[in-house]
Amino acid sequence: MKTTTTPSLADIALELPLRRVTDDLSAFTDRLSLSAGAEKGYASFAAETFPVGEMTERAIGHAVEITRFLALAGTSERAQVAYFFDMLVALLLLNNAAMITVALTPPRLPADFAARQRVLGDVIAAVGGDTGFAEIARKAFVYGEIGEPAAVETVFHAATVPALDDTRDGRPTVLGLEQGLSLMAFLREQASPAILVERAALQLDDANRFARTIEEDADLDPERLDRLQRACHGANLLAAADLARSCLIDAVTAGDQTVRRRNEEQSLRLVEQRLRDIVIFAGVAADRLGELRRMQQETADRFKPL
Repeated sequence: MKTTTTPSLADIALELPLRRVTDDLSAFTDRLSLSAGAEKGYASFAAETFPVGEMTERAIGHAVEITRFLALAGTSERAQVAYFFDMLVALLLLNNAAMITVALTPPRLPADFAARQRVLGDVIAAVGGDTGFAEIARKAFVYGEIGEPAAVETVFHAATVPALDDTRDGRPTVLGLEQGLSLMAFLREQASPAILVERAALQLDDANRFARTIEEDADLDPERLDRLQRACHGANLLAAADLARSCLIDAVTAGDQTVRRRNEEQSLRLVEQRLRDIVIFAGVAADRLGELRRMQQETADRFKPL
């Protein structure tokens, strides 16, 4: 008689060698170049066009892998779930980073607005009856004061895991459960959330300096004025990205209250309400990650050797 084995996490064939993993928020900030000086560097960053559709498809791809993990966890031994739990946390971190980057990136094309709507819809569907979180998400994904842009026929598909030979260091990609060892390594090699907050503080200092120059120099030529305004915007965008990423990392690492308070102080310095709303959204998403981390610790404690 044939017996059928139900698939579980134990059936995942883990891939080697390890891949370097980059989240979307990190890739976003890495596009800043200060080789021509702070003013020109921030101004150029503010004028960048970002692949919002690709970010959206990575968010969808990570969500698919999260769903896959949860389905397999339901048929797995508890010890196996405890061992692989870091994979789930890493996927959620990557998923949140991609969604926040979509919210943060200024949309340039109608398809970019469609991407924001798609991600917002996915967030609202995922949080279910949590109306408070849903409202925070809506604020984070609003852009500008004008009405809704014209609808565009844009379909977003889940990004797939690239072949090992096609991966590029420093470029964000989707990872699956088979890259679980790389996901675990990624989670253990996160940047310091405290350093990210302090970097954001320095960026906001730069933004204030640009704003003061605009206010105090009445003889600015139009080209310099435009560059200073863009530089101020670019510095604020980068600061918001670092503050949002700090929230996420802090939730999956030590969970330092000092970092959280410092983060909130710097968030209040952001010039745009939409940027402050995005950091608030990141903080609420981080709270959920923190709850998951606590659940993981409780699960792991049950399997500690006596």
